[in-house]
Amino acid sequence: MILKQIKTKKTSYSLLDLIGNDELAISKIFAYLLAYDKDCYFHFLHFLGISIKNSTNNYQNSVITIEKKREEGRTDIELFQINKYHIIIECKIKKGMVTKQRSQYLTAFNKNVKQKILCILTRQRDTNIQIKNDVLIKNINWLDIIELFNNKQFFKKKIVSDFLNFTTRNYRMKEIKEILIQGLSDPTEIKRYKEYCVYRRNQIFGTPLYFAPYFSRNSDEIEGITNISKIMGILTMKQTDAESFMSDLENFSDDKIIVDNWLKGVKLGKDDKNTLFTYYFLDKPYKFKKALTKDRGIKKGRGKNWIAANIPPNRCVSFIDFIKHIPELMKLD
Repeated sequence: MILKQIKTKKTSYSLLDLIGNDELAISKIFAYLLAYDKDCYFHFLHFLGISIKNSTNNYQNSVITIEKKREEGRTDIELFQINKYHIIIECKIKKGMVTKQRSQYLTAFNKNVKQKILCILTRQRDTNIQIKNDVLIKNINWLDIIELFNNKQFFKKKIVSDFLNFTTRNYRMKEIKEILIQGLSDPTEIKRYKEYCVYRRNQIFGTPLYFAPYFSRNSDEIEGITNISKIMGILTMKQTDAESFMSDLENFSDDKIIVDNWLKGVKLGKDDKNTLFTYYFLDKPYKFKKALTKDRGIKKGRGKNWIAANIPPNRCVSFIDFIKHIPELMKLD
């Protein structure tokens, strides 16, 4: 690392930059932010859903630990207050899903606290929420953390501005999966989508912004993409546990009719042996006059940035690539 270039008056790096840019570095710096500033600490707790007063007494009685060695493994960050909460935070900056840690630390929580939260911090845009062994598992994107402190209340604090500069400078956290395209052919799943604005699939992690179903040729629908819906929220749960997640559904929308409709969508069909499914809760769809279809033929490279043949399990495209396939929007005056 060159700290100062020729013909410059001083280095452009901060002390935080010297720590490095791996997972340990960002987890340590985030923990330091919470340990340094009381307001940042409670702002994050409230973001996680912990109702606790931002007071000097509560802050003095809290413990923040990094790289704690346990029988289950070494945790990145732990936040703890006797009889109140225990939070374990796992930080990831590389692409890909976090799977092992979702169950690895479930036995590591203090048994006497009221709230236990396992927070998975990744580069995936993910609103998945699970409850397992009395532990709330929340998936949070690093962009959400940046947005949490990037406001007038916080960014004037030097420690916050340093943290924001460090994260945006050293980690390219701008990759958001924008539009999820998945095939739909099963009559029950088509009904779940069309009548209840819910899309159900096998358990998955990561959250795109929009969902566009591709109605297959053997369905009774027009083949192709004829709708696109904004994803309001995502939950992974058993069908029989739907009622337990009502507060989460109400957080996704304040429209009681939509929430009730979502609940009916989850309950649609027979329960599949208490299997965990991921449910996408959608806004009312925008409908196209003409269906968007796959790239046909056998040409090499077909389907690049789009879809062709069998659609992969988690196929996402950007807004730009999606718009390129809508002829009406691409016509010039």
